Amino acid sequence: MTRPLFREDAYRREAPARVVSHTPEGGIVLDASLFYPTGGGQPGDSGRLDWDNCRLPIATTLRGPGEDIVLVPSEPVPMPPVGAHVVQTLDWDRRHRMMRVHTALHLLSVVLPFGVTGGQISGTYGRLDFDMPGPPEDVAAIEAMLND
Repeated sequence: MTRPLFREDAYRREAPARVVSHTPEGGIVLDASLFYPTGGGQPGDSGRLDWDNCRLPIATTLRGPGEDIVLVPSEPVPMPPVGAHVVQTLDWDRRHRMMRVHTALHLLSVVLPFGVTGGQISGTYGRLDFDMPGPPEDVAAIEAMLND
């Protein structure tokens, strides 16, 4: 089971960890992860792992079996061995952009009094799907309510 450090401090950018396993697909499981896994329309975090003068870029993060969080390397380079102590560093600028979009979408779901049927987040945009009869008539009023 991976300890989800991102739940303890969403603003933490770097943390030590130990490699507990590799997946058959080439992913890395740590004992504790700053990296948020893909889920609920939100992409997984990216960043890097550093150990023993080596660096491994992480492209994304997924949920594994049980409570495991799997880091997916972005390049076919050597991985840290099981048992290795690593330092994980988030791509903070990307994480922070997604956090801001995520918050904006929550606010939008409060401003529009309709059920949400789906959504998606990236570092540059967000989308919510509402169960509503048609497009909103007064977009400027919605924007003003969001800004308030």
